[in-house]
Amino acid sequence: MRKAFTMVEIIFVIVIIGILSAIAIPKLAANRDDATSSICAQEVGQLIHEIGNSYMDVGYNVFKDLSIKDISNVKTSVNSNEIGIFENTSRKVDTVGVTYYCQGEALVKLVGNLASNEYNLTVEDQSPSTPTALKAAKKLRAIHGMAAGATRLYKF
Repeated sequence: MRKAFTMVEIIFVIVIIGILSAIAIPKLAANRDDATSSICAQEVGQLIHEIGNSYMDVGYNVFKDLSIKDISNVKTSVNSNEIGIFENTSRKVDTVGVTYYCQGEALVKLVGNLASNEYNLTVEDQSPSTPTALKAAKKLRAIHGMAAGATRLYKF
């Protein structure tokens, strides 16, 4: 009756675990990047929606004085490697604009202004280059019908 594993059996198990981890770890990292890029694309869409709703609810005279923190619950004042709006919470969307960052790289800049009786929100693609931000930019471009480096105008 055997009481222990042989050296060959132990080495064989270690080799199998190594092969499995060499396959699994890159796939897990790619899934994490895909999830982060999806969050970035979803939050930009949420920002556009919330800006439009806020403008329609309160009108321009009140809206022009609201900060991004008053309009949206997207994370603001983020560190340079996080997801959200890097500017401080008092930053206004109107005329000055805010920039949304995905993993430390500018993804889009949103700038609004009043033109006659409608509010125009310009979304500028910032042409990111890091893998996660680039995936998010590709998703946004497909959803909003934009080209790389282009702008999209929303009228409210």
